Amino acid sequence: MIISTAGIFAQTDKLPDKLPDELNQEQWEYVREMYAIDAILLLAKLDTLNQQIDSLRVLKEYTENFDCEAELYAIVGATKEQVADYRRKLDEAELITGSNNAPQDAARNLVSELSNSKIKCLPEFNERVSALRLKIDNIKYTEVIKTGEDVYTVVYGDVLTGISLKFYGSVDKWDVIWKANKNEIDNPDFIYPGQVLKIPVLKE
Repeated sequence: MIISTAGIFAQTDKLPDKLPDELNQEQWEYVREMYAIDAILLLAKLDTLNQQIDSLRVLKEYTENFDCEAELYAIVGATKEQVADYRRKLDEAELITGSNNAPQDAARNLVSELSNSKIKCLPEFNERVSALRLKIDNIKYTEVIKTGEDVYTVVYGDVLTGISLKFYGSVDKWDVIWKANKNEIDNPDFIYPGQVLKIPVLKE
């Protein structure tokens, strides 16, 4: 006996959970087409999964071989040799700024050189260079105080004539400040925020 299920098949886009034991020709063709569609969909999913697996494999290989150090060096435009040289100079700067017998001018010049290099942005060096700059500024301040002279830290927008007016009541004494700070100021037309300047006491 053949059980007709054409009505059931016609109202759904998927096969029923249980098929009858016997199907007529029309029903068999319908079942075959449904299985063919399912197979095509499964193959498409398989292709997608294979692509995802390949992408994950490439990502895994990339992360395993990724050289973080080299990438950081490339960002600051430095080679491993240049970074090693910078590290050596930083060690030297920390040593001489921590010594009472070391020439502080040499320490200032070395710290200035380190501060002007992009290599200071590397995580290994950033905090150490900042600490050195703070120490050098404190040394400058202490030296100035010992001489009995006033001291002034340059802020954004400052010029020597303005500082002269602030301390001496006249813009004409700018050259007095410049001459007292020639080791700090290369060009009197250019001073920079953070510079610590000696302000000489004018004799009556």
